[in-house]
This record gives sequence, C-alpha cells and structure tokens, in this order.
Amino acid sequence: MDILDIRDFGAAEDASPSANAAAIQAALDAAASAGGGMAVVPPGTFTTGTIRLRSHAGLHLEKGAVLKGSTHREDYNANNEFPENFWSASEEWSGGHLILGYKVEDVAITGEGTIDGSGLSFFGEPDEDSRFPHYKYGLRLHTLDREWFRPGPLVAFFLSRNIRLDGINIVDSPCWTTHFRCCDGLEIHGVSIRNDRTMANTDGFSIDCTRNVSVSHCTVVTGDDTVAIRASCKIHAAEHPCENITIEDCDFSSCAMGIRIGIGSGTIRDVAIRNIRVHEAANGIQFHPAWIPGAKGCYIERVKVSDCDIAQCDFAVSTLGGADDWRIRDITFERCRFESLRPATLRGDASRHPENIVFRDCTRTHLDHLKVRHHRFYCGERSRDFLQVEGVAEGLVVENCMPRPRRSGSLILSFDGNTFADWIAALPLFEKFSAHATFFASGPINEAAVRTLKRLSEAGHSVGLSGLAHLNADEALAAMGAERYWKEEIDPQHSVCRVSYIPVKSFAYPNGRRTEETDAFFREKGFEHLLGGNHDRGTIPAAELPSRFWLEAKIADDVSPAEIEDILACIRRCAERNEAFALTSSGPGLLAKGAGAAASHLERILAAAHESGLAIVGLDELR
Repeated sequence: MDILDIRDFGAAEDASPSANAAAIQAALDAAASAGGGMAVVPPGTFTTGTIRLRSHAGLHLEKGAVLKGSTHREDYNANNEFPENFWSASEEWSGGHLILGYKVEDVAITGEGTIDGSGLSFFGEPDEDSRFPHYKYGLRLHTLDREWFRPGPLVAFFLSRNIRLDGINIVDSPCWTTHFRCCDGLEIHGVSIRNDRTMANTDGFSIDCTRNVSVSHCTVVTGDDTVAIRASCKIHAAEHPCENITIEDCDFSSCAMGIRIGIGSGTIRDVAIRNIRVHEAANGIQFHPAWIPGAKGCYIERVKVSDCDIAQCDFAVSTLGGADDWRIRDITFERCRFESLRPATLRGDASRHPENIVFRDCTRTHLDHLKVRHHRFYCGERSRDFLQVEGVAEGLVVENCMPRPRRSGSLILSFDGNTFADWIAALPLFEKFSAHATFFASGPINEAAVRTLKRLSEAGHSVGLSGLAHLNADEALAAMGAERYWKEEIDPQHSVCRVSYIPVKSFAYPNGRRTEETDAFFREKGFEHLLGGNHDRGTIPAAELPSRFWLEAKIADDVSPAEIEDILACIRRCAERNEAFALTSSGPGLLAKGAGAAASHLERILAAAHESGLAIVGLDELR
C-alpha cells in the first residue's frame, strides 16, 4: 500500500484552504490511481475545503494532525453537485461537506488525529436560554451568514460501499457530524465526537437507508441526537432499507435524543443496541416514524435493546407517530436501567399504534429534577410508574420490571415524625418488597434531615410535611390567619425542601385535625394530597384514588398482635375487592429500631401486601 504524505503534494499549515484542499485531493487521487493507498495527514493544523474521497484510497490522520474546516463558502462543494445531496434552509445549513464520498467503495478514515469542523465560527453567542433537556446550555439559533448559512454534514457518504472509520476524533461540527445515505457496509470503531452543546443539528452518527452497520466503542457528546437511524432518502428509500445495524459499547451524551430511530418513508429493521450508556438526553431512545403529519412515515421493526444504561433523561424510551401510515413493532428491551423524569411512554390510536413491545428484566429510577439548569416544572405531569401508554399499544409485555405495573388495589403506607435514622434503616426492607411509602417530616429540617429526605426521594419514596411545631391545622389557621400560619408553621419546612430539590406535594394533618377551610388553604398552596389519621378507617375503592384530595388513614402505632392480624386481613380483603388501604404510623411506631415486634410487624404487613398483589405506593404516585 502506498503511503502518501499530503505535504509532498503541496499541503502546508500556512497554506490557504483551497490550496490545501487541492493538495490533499491530489494525494487521494494518486493513492486511488496506484490501486490502493493512504493519504496521510502529519501532525499540524491544515485548514481545508471539501475533500472528495476515492475508491480504494484511505485518509489517515496521525496523532497531532488536524484537518480544520474552512469558514468560507467558496471552499465547499455546491449544493447541486450530485442528485442525492440535500440541505435545509429552515435549519440554516447548506449542502457543503468537508469530507465527501460519493459512489465510492473500500474507503477508510483512520488514525488518532482530529477533524475540526470550525462550527462555532458560523455563530454568535447563544441567544436562547432554553430549559433542560433541550439545549440546556443555551441555543445558537441563527448563523452569521444568513445567505449561505453554514456547511452541512461534515463527513458524508452517499451510495457507497465498505466504509470504515477507526480511531479518529471529530470536534466542533457545524451540522450533522457524519452522514451515511444509501450505503452498504459501514464499520465505525473507537471514534470520538465532541461538539458544542449549544448548537442544534450537530447529530453524531446519521445512518440513513444504510445496511450492514457496526458502531462500537465510540464516545459522542453533542447538542443534538448522538445517533439518528433514518429511512429518509427521497430518491432511493424503497430499494435501500436501513437494516442489519449493531451499536454496542458506546457512551453517548445529548441535548436531544440519545438514539432516534425513524424519520422518512422507508424501512428500518433488524437493529441491535447493546451495552450503551446515554446521559442527559431528552429521550434516551425514541421511535419517531415521521416529522410531517399526513405523509407516509417509515416502518420500524425488529429492534432489540439490551444491557443499556439510560440516565438523567426526560423519557428513557418513547414513541411518536407523526404520520398517517407508520409502523413500530417487535421491539424488545432486556436488562436495561432507566433513570428519568417520566416513565417509558408508548403512544398510538386504534388505526396506528406500537405492536409487540417487550420490556423484560428492566428497572426505572424516578427523577424529580435533572442536574443542569433544569426548571422543575419543565415537563409537566410526571409519574413514578415504569411504563405509561397513551392511547393504544397492542401485544405489550412487561416481565419482571421495576417498579412493577400498577395494580388496581394498593397499600398507601406513611410515617410521620423526625425519626430519620429509623427511616433510613428501613430502606432495605422497602426495597425487598418493591414498596414505596410517604414520610412526613415534623420539626426543623436541618442539613442531616435534608440528606435523609433526599435519599428517601431518590429511592422512590414520597416526602411530605407535618408542620414546624406540629400544630393542629384547624386551630392554628383560625387563630393565626393564613399568612402567619404559612410563614411560621409551614414555609420554614417548605422553603428548605424547595431549595434542596426535594419534591413536596403532601401534608399530614397533626392529630387528624382538619376542616374545609384547611383543605382549601393547602390546595391553594399547591399541595396534591392531605392525610389524616383515624384508628378505625383507612379503606376506600381504588377507583376513587385519583380524585381524592384528602385521605383518611388507619393509625398503626403501638399495635397489639391481634391488631396486626386485623390489618393483615384488611390487606387481603383490599386485594380481593380492588380497594386501597391507607395505613399510617407516628414516631418510631412500625419503624422502631432493632429486630423487635414492631420491625417484624412492618415486614409482615409489607409481605402480605406484596403476596396479595397490592401495589405499595407513596402519595406522589396517586395520579
């Protein structure tokens, strides 16, 4: 194989972009003419315009080598250079490419060097401070040149075969970083992509109507989708299905989608995604057949996702329709770990809906807020459920997933006081039975209490308040007035929780004392549930739970063995009758330290509810 140094053809660090482009092109042409060779970029920075790859010729970037994209329009190919090229006036990018392969085969881009797209040179400062997760670092909306815009996909291949990208670094792309359209045979290994987080359209790998693809051991940090699997070629989609794609052992961080599957009018099928880590995405994995309502969308089928971690997301998994004709079917998730604001969400109607979706051995951890510049009310309604279906989903299977699918009957367990050590000590017991409870804090919330409440919340439990001095709400509100009562009794707790990102949506009435006036007061302050205690009551029809603002719970403090037997019998009846049973304990109560009677009582209660099929939930889960 001929090794051709681009400097021997006239490339130089101080040369113009057009001169370097000509020199690199001459090296590539010579390598191709020799029947197979490699144009080598040595250490140094070489600014260039469009480079057109040739069949049987590779481009190798040595460690310390930088190919830097020109910032001048005249250094890039024209939009209409070939029929399959495309651009977007609405998104303000052209059809120019830095590295272009059109109808080539047996081509490789290798090495430890860097391709720098000069993306930031086309924009001013971020001019929109968007909420997380979309462009959580701000957003650059418009290019400086409003006529040419900016170059399009940085590294682009069209109608090509046997392409390999190995070990290279790509930084600061002005648009999609790589794009492969209607290709056959693509191997991407050990590639690093790092783009500016404030720029939209900087997708990492765009795989479009392309088959026989392997992406492995790559790292992508970008402002848009890290991987977009598309079927959107307007000319060749019918004869070029996007199929036989494997993505494994990669680390992705995105301001939009970790992996977006969809968009276009062709077919996407036989996709395997294994051991992927997704961070900070709006959607970890999204199935999205089309952008345009009324048009034909793509058909997505036979996708298997296994052993993946999807963390700090709005949705870990979601589906959208977007067209009158689309398909999402035969999708499997196995041994995946989700961490998100909202459950995995499937959407469809009677005519078009997801089919044969399987979740097996997966877990979801609920987040109430995200780490970076996130307005807590960004995404509206949230839930601690594992999965939600909006409309219709046919052939849905959920096996051994946590939290377990919500049942019609439930045990609503709560504790109030300030025995924080007991609360933490009980966490393994709750975890053993897949149980959540509500913990109502009384008294001052100091730093130690904040740590306890945050840990409880992160474990999926609900946190509520019971007042700074545990005053009877009806008497205190009447005597002090609403403003003073809030300022002196409730706000000292509420404010600490708010600034500590501890979600608080419930209040437990001290001694069960309430009136219609107190209910109205707490509703006006934004509380979603109020709890009172009674030694005899506690059960209601489960169907009434979503509309119940005030609940009355059976008090279980210093209960006798006989009373425990009554509670266990009540739990079993609730399971048979589809009822909800609210049970509360004050002070140490059922959470007393040690392995005494109280601890065994709690375990028996949790075990009975678990065995009877009752969901054991906190108040924040009653939606």
